[in-house]
Amino acid sequence: MQTFSGRCLCGLSYFSVRVKNLDVYACHCTLCQKWSGGIAMYIETDGEPRIEPGSVTPAHFSSSPRGERCFCPGCGCPLWFALTPAGRYFVPWTQLELGEDERRRLVLAAEIYTETQPAFWRLTGQYARFSGTEIEALDNYCSLTG
Repeated sequence: MQTFSGRCLCGLSYFSVRVKNLDVYACHCTLCQKWSGGIAMYIETDGEPRIEPGSVTPAHFSSSPRGERCFCPGCGCPLWFALTPAGRYFVPWTQLELGEDERRRLVLAAEIYTETQPAFWRLTGQYARFSGTEIEALDNYCSLTG
């Protein structure tokens, strides 16, 4: 288990998270496409992100019955996504202050919501690929990260 600090673009919002591994999940759902401007790439946290003392309280909104998105009220930068029915949290890996060694250990573990992936977004490698129906069924029974 490792703890990492994260922060937004303007520096008003900062937090820390614990992660079990550096598995990255690339989400192609249309909500994440709108939120991120492309492919949203998340690391699952071990529990809720901790807002650090001195940080502004993140703004949030429910983007669907399944999730809530938290973002910096100053710059609008995405901070994390909460899968509310399951109590799981996902942070864009780019928000975390990772060292060179941690960046080398990032692994693309899965692409999800592949049915809404535009044809020009093709990631390469050997990893799992799940449709929205498949991943939502998995969310009800298990965690992708074991």
